[in-house]
Amino acid sequence: QVGHNNWDGIARRQDEKMESYFEILLPSNKVKRAKGRRDIQVHTGVLLLASYKWSLRAWDGDLLATQHFMVRSDGEAAKICGNTMGRYTLCSNMVTDERYPVYKLDGGDHYLFTTKSGDWCVGSVAGAYSAGLFQRSNKSP
Repeated sequence: QVGHNNWDGIARRQDEKMESYFEILLPSNKVKRAKGRRDIQVHTGVLLLASYKWSLRAWDGDLLATQHFMVRSDGEAAKICGNTMGRYTLCSNMVTDERYPVYKLDGGDHYLFTTKSGDWCVGSVAGAYSAGLFQRSNKSP
């Protein structure tokens, strides 16, 4: 449990803890186990996230961001909006007005993003309130 490793019991105020953490899948030959009783692995040198599978999570485990999302449908959406289906990659230089991540369709001109209310949208303008695809999701990916 990542939350139990945070600060290792050192006396700190709750508001000084990090709000989120990265999960990065690294090969075992790229990390060393840290000394001490915590289950922590250490990577030295430059870490390029694009080289590994990763996710950004809140302490309660909610997924905040990842490098890729796949949009697909076996139903009517595939027939009507087939050009919006496929793999979306995180845009490194773009967020919505609410500061949520934006993803761009690989090889296409569509964007995947969440609204302020947490609903997922796919549209030709990132952050726009009109979208070709829309899914209510109660702030879950």
